[in-house]
Amino acid sequence: MSPQTFTQKAISRAAGLEAVDVGQIVTVRPHRILSHDNSAAIRRIFQRFGVDRVHEPDRLIIVLDHAAPAPTPLHARNHAEIRAFVRKQGIRHFFDVGRGICHQVVGEEALILPGQMILGADSHTTHHGWLGAFGAGIGRSEVAALWATGEIWLRVPEAIRIELRGRLRPGVTAKDLGLWILRVLGQDGATYRALEFAGEGVGSLSIEARMALPNLMAEAGAKNAYLPPDETVFAWLAERLISREGVKTQEDTVFRESVQSLISELQSLALYPDPDAAYAGILEVDLSRVEPAVARPHSPANVANLAEVEGLPIDEAFLGACTNGRLEDLAAAAAALRHPDGTVKRVAEGTRFIVVPASREVMQQALALGYIQTFVEAGAMIGAPGCGPCMGNHFGVPAAGERVISAGNRNFRGRMGEPESEVYLASPAVVAASAAAGRIVAPADDASASEGEISKQDEGPQVQWLASPTAAPRPRTSDLGLRTSDLRPPISGRAWKYGDHVNTDVIFPGKYTYTLRTPEEFAAHALEDLDPDFAANVQPGDIIVAGENWGAGSSREQAVTALKAAGVRVIIAKSFARIYFRNMVNNGMLPIIAPAAVDAIQPGERVTVDPNAHRIHCAAGDFPFPPLSPTLQALLDAGGLIFHITSILSSPNA
Repeated sequence: MSPQTFTQKAISRAAGLEAVDVGQIVTVRPHRILSHDNSAAIRRIFQRFGVDRVHEPDRLIIVLDHAAPAPTPLHARNHAEIRAFVRKQGIRHFFDVGRGICHQVVGEEALILPGQMILGADSHTTHHGWLGAFGAGIGRSEVAALWATGEIWLRVPEAIRIELRGRLRPGVTAKDLGLWILRVLGQDGATYRALEFAGEGVGSLSIEARMALPNLMAEAGAKNAYLPPDETVFAWLAERLISREGVKTQEDTVFRESVQSLISELQSLALYPDPDAAYAGILEVDLSRVEPAVARPHSPANVANLAEVEGLPIDEAFLGACTNGRLEDLAAAAAALRHPDGTVKRVAEGTRFIVVPASREVMQQALALGYIQTFVEAGAMIGAPGCGPCMGNHFGVPAAGERVISAGNRNFRGRMGEPESEVYLASPAVVAASAAAGRIVAPADDASASEGEISKQDEGPQVQWLASPTAAPRPRTSDLGLRTSDLRPPISGRAWKYGDHVNTDVIFPGKYTYTLRTPEEFAAHALEDLDPDFAANVQPGDIIVAGENWGAGSSREQAVTALKAAGVRVIIAKSFARIYFRNMVNNGMLPIIAPAAVDAIQPGERVTVDPNAHRIHCAAGDFPFPPLSPTLQALLDAGGLIFHITSILSSPNA
């Protein structure tokens, strides 16, 4: 058996195999299946399978957090449907409005453990790599299939190793570190790849700091991100597991003995990469040289030194989200709001400051420690634990022309609900200090942003490739019991041409995610924030032609189904974001990777795709494109995952 990365070992375990190869497609049974407010839409897909009960309800986790509390009757209807479904199915791991953000709650409840796999209908499911688990985002149809069958296909990704050396300086956070890594990787540098952190620098990070890193790596397109668990992680999880069972007193001998026993069990579950495992690239980061950072619009990878953007006026500051809504984050923000004499700074006139703790537990602790009192005295607004303004559903949507500084993880155009606003990403202390100043500034006690040894003109901290990434390998031919068809008629239509890094927030705005239900409604808003003419003028058979990384960002499946409902059956791109690619195949749409054809095709011209011959015909000539693997082609031929699962469940041998 060849040396294995953590990712290979985790997928092997979930697939019940001794080992797997990079590029191989296997069937896995994840330990946990996560969803949130999108569970109402997932339930409607699940009903199409013709089964009445979910497969192993104890594996499901459902958290109402994205539009919580419900801002409209339509959101409230979704929540009511989910509650009824949970009661009918006997789902124990259900957390209602106010408990907190799904990723934070899963950690606090210790529902996923080292070496286990969690798949979720949320792109930031990479978050759970902080404790040594395999976490990956998938589409809602795939979650529905997991509810029905308990299993799904995964491709084994190659991995990039990120070596962390040294320690972060005071005033520099894991958020800054994550942003600098995104600047080096770019928005698609980890697409269909795993990111595996290593080095003594990992152990120097607090538990809460570790949570921020794999969460942010979703913005580089990573399938999963992993930090090796150590004694700090094992002890934290063990105490959580004990507390969940009702033992609260740490002085109790039973508690201490139980913790030690659980630590041993957790150690036995943990998986680590083999020392000589092969990596597609190795990135080294000198933590001592990481500088305070800000991501400028409209990409989390558009990163600069804080000094480069200091002084920009802001209209709104947002502290929260699954990246930075934890107690450590609130503590740093509260400290940034205090003068040296202990008095509280006021939020600047004309600036709004919104604070949303990541969970009820975080809010209770912040109340006890006085942080909430500090925020209220400063003039901030405190929101119910949940996702809050992060995806533009409610509670803090900016107006056109306004500028926001956010502790969130995503700043795509329209991400917070208004495409004509600007969102900057920064650490919690910078967000709070900026709220008090009314402009982007460094916290008063952190001179490093303005006076550090890295100037505005420098390229940032020492983040360098020790081994540059290789090209991603083609998937192996794997057979999951599917059969392909030879009857695929040509597809012909006008070309709608777009550029690089078109994300799901502009393909289908997040503000419609939980209020629209029908394909016709989805189609009416397709590409609304990118091309307002598209929905009114697209015709059945038309083809989208795009640059690099089409479909970056959210796992939002409506970004695929909206185009399908509008009549688009094929997208030709230089490359696709991982979850978008999966969602296309699972919805019976053909994703074609053909860079030369993209460069040759002109907007508005007629393009013909021959799926059997794997060729594209346009005015400039014929261009070949690589076929899908047999597994994915068979899913496509079946009409998508839903039809495939339905046929399996309705067969006499099911």
